[in-house]
Amino acid sequence: MKSSHANEVDRMLTVYTQKLGKINVSAKGVKKTGSKLRYSIEPVSCVGLILVEGKNFLILKDAIILDQFLGIKKDLQKMKTIGRICDLIDEAIAGEEKDEDIWKLIVLTFTGIEKGKILLNTAVSDFSKNLIRLLGYDPQEIKNLKEIY
Repeated sequence: MKSSHANEVDRMLTVYTQKLGKINVSAKGVKKTGSKLRYSIEPVSCVGLILVEGKNFLILKDAIILDQFLGIKKDLQKMKTIGRICDLIDEAIAGEEKDEDIWKLIVLTFTGIEKGKILLNTAVSDFSKNLIRLLGYDPQEIKNLKEIY
């Protein structure tokens, strides 16, 4: 979902996982040119992660690409739409809390956008309303996620 530089060769990733919810992961050495993880942790990808518990963070040890969503990555409008959806997820989800319904919403939305089954001009608002509902709020009462907090 989100990535930041930790130092010259490491990155901190914020990802939404099926089993743990939104988590922060340390990807050590991932910016080295010979890193086997370098291309496995691209944004807008469904990846199987192998994590170990570190002192302060979970540490990424290995990753297996399950779906790269190439149909999204090849289309600038789709990437912009997915970027806004990722921002909503990051804004709305506070921390580590597994939620199978939110996971399904994310996967179905990404797949629908990739295959052209979801209209780009309504994708963000539709996703936002569904996410608000899954978080336990009434989408009729709350116009956007900023009103929740």
